[in-house]
Parts: sequence; C-alpha cells; structure tokens
Amino acid sequence: MENFIRYSIFVHVLAGCTALITGLISILLRNNVKRHKKAGIIYFYAMTVVFVTATYVSVYKQNIFLLCVAFFTYYACLTAYRALKLKRLHLDQKPGIIDWSIEVFFGLMHVSFLAFAILLLKKGHTEVGIVSLVFGVFGLRGNYVTIHRLCGKSKHKNYWLLAHIGGMLGSYIGAITAFFVNNNARWIHLPEIVAWLGPTALITPLIIFELRKYKKEG
Repeated sequence: MENFIRYSIFVHVLAGCTALITGLISILLRNNVKRHKKAGIIYFYAMTVVFVTATYVSVYKQNIFLLCVAFFTYYACLTAYRALKLKRLHLDQKPGIIDWSIEVFFGLMHVSFLAFAILLLKKGHTEVGIVSLVFGVFGLRGNYVTIHRLCGKSKHKNYWLLAHIGGMLGSYIGAITAFFVNNNARWIHLPEIVAWLGPTALITPLIIFELRKYKKEG
C-alpha cells in the first residue's frame, strides 16, 4: 500500500505541475480561442487526475485540508467545463443527468464537510474544524449558484461564459493555494498568511475584472 501511495503522490505532483502550467497558459491566451481551448482541455484533465489522486491520498493520510481543497477545486473546475456544454439553458436546452449528478454528489460532500466541521469543533479541533466549515459553506454556495443557472434563471445571456470564467479561475486559485500551503514549509518559506491568501489576492482582481467586462457585454 505504501508503494501505491508513493506512486500516486508522484502522479499527483506531475498532474498538479501540468495543471499549474496549462492553467497559466490558458489565462495568458484567453483572447486566443484556439490555443486557449487546447491548454484548457489539458488543464481540465490534469485537474481530474489531481482530484482522483488527492482524494484517496488525503483519506489514507487523514489530511482534511487536502480532501477539502480537492473537492472544492474540482467542483469549480468541473462545473466550469460543463458550462461550455450548456449555452442554451435560457431556450430549450435541459441539463443532462451528469449535471444533476454532479450537483447531488458534490452537494452531499459539502454537507458532509459541514457536519464534520461541527463534530471537530465540538471536540476542540478548532483549526481543522474551521477549514472544513469554510469549504462546506462556500461549496454549498457554489451548488446554489450552479443549480440556479441550470434552472435557466440567470440574468445574463452569456451566463455560460461567466460560469466558465469564474469556475476555472476559482479552481486555479485553489490549485495554487494547495501548492503553496503543502510546499511552504519545505522550500518556499513564505509567511503562512501569504501562502494561504496570496493566490486569492492576486487572482481575484482578475476574476472581478473579467466578469465585469463580460457582464457588460451580456
């Protein structure tokens, strides 16, 4: 089992590096549709590998932070990817079974994070409990927003593009944050608060800028 976990971690790191690189390329080439799409597809599949490997490695090592980040980040990535397939929800298009399955599965996981957070906080494990609570709350908010869109209740005509931009950039923030937090003590050596909040502080303004720009167009 230890060898399997060791190989899984190697695959996880390789896929994570691929995601970080292709994610950055996708952001830089966002106005070049053809190249952006190619980099984005690689990013999505790399994140899929990251999610799968992170899930069972985190369970094996009992790492709640890695588990929460894995689910939260991949949910954002997956719904952003599916948004490109759902451009006519305001007309006659209906979400597929896969879309509702995603909401049910990840919604249950987000509820589980909340329940686990309450249990941890009651036992005095404040730090880990707060981590689980935050991811659970924000995860459920993501479920609400996505279900609202799937029901065709979005105000903007380019809702699919807004969901794609917000989800992909949000997942990239999660990927970078996980990278910094997990490697900070080894060789990055940033102040802890910078490792946790730095990626959010850097990329959130880009999300706001892009969403405002396309909301005006839609």
